[in-house]
Amino acid sequence: MTARAGLTLRSRVLIGLGAIAAIAIAIAIVVTAVTHTFLIGQLDERLASSSGSVGARFERGEPQLLLECGSGDEAAADEDGDRPSDVFRGFVDTDGNCYVFFTPNVFDGETSSPSFAGVELPTEGSAYLTVPATDDEGEYRVLARATSIGTDITALSTSGVEDATHRLILIEALGIAAVLAGLGAVAWFVISLGVNPMRRMVAASSRIAEGDLDVRLEGAGHGSESAELATSLNAVIGTLTASLEERERSEARLREFVADASHELRTPLTTVLGYAELYRRGAIARDEDVADAWRRTEAEAERMKRLVEDMLTLAKYDAEPQLNPIPLDLAHVCGEVVRDATAAREGVTFTLDAPEPVTIEGDPDRLRQAVINVVTNAAIHGGDHVTVRVRQDDALARIEVLDDGPGMAPEIAARATERFVRGDHSRARATGGSGLGLAITAAIIAVHGGTLTVESAEGDGTTVTIALPAAPAQLSAAR
Repeated sequence: MTARAGLTLRSRVLIGLGAIAAIAIAIAIVVTAVTHTFLIGQLDERLASSSGSVGARFERGEPQLLLECGSGDEAAADEDGDRPSDVFRGFVDTDGNCYVFFTPNVFDGETSSPSFAGVELPTEGSAYLTVPATDDEGEYRVLARATSIGTDITALSTSGVEDATHRLILIEALGIAAVLAGLGAVAWFVISLGVNPMRRMVAASSRIAEGDLDVRLEGAGHGSESAELATSLNAVIGTLTASLEERERSEARLREFVADASHELRTPLTTVLGYAELYRRGAIARDEDVADAWRRTEAEAERMKRLVEDMLTLAKYDAEPQLNPIPLDLAHVCGEVVRDATAAREGVTFTLDAPEPVTIEGDPDRLRQAVINVVTNAAIHGGDHVTVRVRQDDALARIEVLDDGPGMAPEIAARATERFVRGDHSRARATGGSGLGLAITAAIIAVHGGTLTVESAEGDGTTVTIALPAAPAQLSAAR
């Protein structure tokens, strides 16, 4: 079991095909032997039917008909030369002398006789023997019957049997050669299209196991099992590579998030600890200085509280956010947000472009928070004018918030919804929030099945687009 388990697929294929070839050769040998035996058996049956006693002629004294075997005058011993026959009839006396009674007359040229030199003839009964010819060309099958004065001989040449056997061997040899050629072609085909690609894939898999994920497997042509296997494994490798790359990106984002969060928290913590240490050491003695220190400490604590609440909000959306969706009109929600922003922020002009109601299914509080975040962000970081557009676009309801501010680089805009990403790259508190507003907004929109995109260019303002699935009733009306 161990040896067989250690064989390679190539070895198993070659052993299997070699076993088939050996079986074919064995079958050919058996068929040849059986056929030869059958033909000899037929000769024996003919000998039995053609045999008769020639010893009586010898006893009657007919020497003119009893010429010695191998004398060259065997044809003169044929008393009935007109009767065609391929049977040799003769007699061997007790002294071992061979005499011819009848020779075959169906062959062209000289006719040889069986040679009994050194052959042990039966002394009683009968026996079948195979003896050589007197001219050493071919053999005879002999039926020897013992008599009181010698041995009656009936013989038939085995040339016909030998010729048939040789033809059978030739045919079998050609057939076996064809079989071996076919098996060789099958072996080449299987090894070239099946085994070799597998060996290449094993080598490539070893390289992949060593960490080289750029390697790809190659099969043997389209449609073959190895090609399908290579395609499937390449898809797995591609998925694995993408997963590893995504994990690396996630780890990088996590490290960046931790660094940014630490930085954002460190500033208010440092301020709080600094004022506390100054107060403890008595460096703040006047009442107005104490009040200012407590005011600043409270402001930094509030800032830290907002930051922690924002991170908790994002954690909720990353887990399993709870929504209370109802049918609502986005145009109405955006109108309320624009009115509140107009009253709260002087010096900024807000314009609402919502010509008709746009109904969706959503959580009104969460969506209102998302729109407020985008509009507030545009008012703080944009220019003097902010436009809010609400429209229906096929199966999507869209909210576009445009400002005429300085904008940002496209590469920054592409990452604007990531956490702690800010357009100015600065850490100064004068620039506003910590960079979580759009991240929270994107999370809210994502749980509603929508998307948030930011398009911007330096000097050309910024456009934030919110796309949400429209309500079924709204879709029917649109159609």
